[in-house]
Amino acid sequence: MNYGFHLATAGAITGMRRLDTVANNLANATTVGFKADMLSLSARQPENLERAGVYSDTNTMLDALGGGSLFHPSTMDLRQGSVRDTGSQLDIALEGEGFLMLEMPKNSRGSKDALLTRAGALARDPAGRLVLAATGAAILDTKGSPIVLDSDDPNVAIDTKGRVTQSGTDVARIAVVVPEDLAKLRKEGRDAMRLAGGRVNKAPDATAVRQKALEESVVDPVATLAELVSVSRGIEFSTRMMQSHDQATGRLLDTFGRFS
Repeated sequence: MNYGFHLATAGAITGMRRLDTVANNLANATTVGFKADMLSLSARQPENLERAGVYSDTNTMLDALGGGSLFHPSTMDLRQGSVRDTGSQLDIALEGEGFLMLEMPKNSRGSKDALLTRAGALARDPAGRLVLAATGAAILDTKGSPIVLDSDDPNVAIDTKGRVTQSGTDVARIAVVVPEDLAKLRKEGRDAMRLAGGRVNKAPDATAVRQKALEESVVDPVATLAELVSVSRGIEFSTRMMQSHDQATGRLLDTFGRFS
């Protein structure tokens, strides 16, 4: 294959992966507690350097061009998002390290994994359980059980340590945890993250639960939109390079093919 075409194709593929990541971040710029995906790239070595000893015929000029770029599995931007007041009793925001724990779906009850979230827009389900308003997933207490509220008592208070009370009576304490290994944390659908193995520790004492507030998405819509435009232009440039190399190869075959 034409080496230039190969490099241009690698650039286009990497660009499309970046475009998917940036577009998803932009689409969630207003999603409560959303953590942006970050895609890391690295330069790839030329084929004969990556597979040393396989090729005896090398080209110093081509080796100097490199082997294009590679992308690695995306990671999450776990920075603290800005916190805004909402006035709703069942809205909470975490200030500092930590995650809320969610009840595992019925089809995953035997799994050792854990479901975590930073989304604090909560509601009561018909059974009185404290759940995520968007998905209905139950919030767990420090004993690993769903938190059930008294449906006849509308007054719910949640202090900075996650203690839930109704009219002065203790109901439960919201579990706020940190994963032992953040590298095992992966996004699991809307508002949830799956922690492989489920190994967690108690959140630091400095972490506070703030009632009547929500944590905003960490995505900066203006900067992300600018990045989206830049990535789109990069893909366009790579595809034009692919077309140029394809046309040059076609002309080469048309010219020298006549003498064969």
